[in-house]
Formats: sequence, structure tokens, C-alpha cells
Amino acid sequence: MGKKKKKKKVQKVDYGSAEFYCRHCDYTFEIDWETIWDIQECTHGYVGYHLNDTFISCPKCDEICGDEEIPAEKRQVTDISDDALHF
Repeated sequence: MGKKKKKKKVQKVDYGSAEFYCRHCDYTFEIDWETIWDIQECTHGYVGYHLNDTFISCPKCDEICGDEEIPAEKRQVTDISDDALHF
């Protein structure tokens, strides 16, 4: 009999998430970047850390939300250096 191959463990990289605010129902929610990239790839064929042309709907009321609609008191600004990016 042949030898059994060992399965390699694939480590999943956590790219974080983006926060959205729905002004229609006053609801704040997060979507992970991998889901956003899947949406971007299906809709316009390229992916990136931008949200200006990606339309995310609110899970409660199904209205289109954008990251620019987050009120200033709820918005968290994080500085990201080029070395911290995973690509």
C-alpha cells in the first residue's frame, strides 16, 4: 500500500471588516472585506479597499448604505501603512 499524504493546514488570513451605517433605520453593521471583494468581483471585475462604487444594502431595511454616511461620532479612523497590507 502507498503512503498516506498529510493534509496541509491552510491558515485563513483575517482582513478585517468595514462598518456601515444605515440612516434610514439608524442601524450600524459590519461586513468583512472578503465578502465585499466577492461583491466587487461579481459586479465590476476588480477588487480593492475602496467602497465608492460598491453598493451594500442594509440587512434590516434593504436600503443602500455607504461608508460616507457614518456619523462622525461613530466613525473610527485607522491609519494603515503599506507594510500592513496583505497584498
